[in-house]
Amino acid sequence: MKKRGVHLVVCTCLLALVLLPGVKKALGGEESETEVPEHSQQTAKQKFHEEKKEFEREAKDKIGKFDREMDELEAKLKHAGAEAKTEAKEQMRELREKRAALKKDMKKLKVSGRKTWHTFKEKVEHSMDELEESFDRMRNKLRSE
Repeated sequence: MKKRGVHLVVCTCLLALVLLPGVKKALGGEESETEVPEHSQQTAKQKFHEEKKEFEREAKDKIGKFDREMDELEAKLKHAGAEAKTEAKEQMRELREKRAALKKDMKKLKVSGRKTWHTFKEKVEHSMDELEESFDRMRNKLRSE
């Protein structure tokens, strides 16, 4: 009977040691060892917001450059031959559609959270690359004519 009582006390003590950190945490006591300190969470959050802001700024600058170059290209088209104009107008329409899709992606990127931001960032980067490639093809075609 004494052995049973000793085992009960030992088990109760072990159980208390295992559960005590969780109880302290639940009651607002000490942090557990696995918990990320609040200042680290803030730093990670700040880093994310800075990275997001920097990417958005760079993307806006690049898109602004595309817009100016597309306007210049449209102005040059006014002096191009009839055949070049017809084909170029269709390509400009496609460029404008890609630019509009990129604008929508940028809006989604701006409101995205940490979990979805990288997905939208990759989508915006891909859209910008496609727009740039299409624009370069059109510009090179006009130069050759």
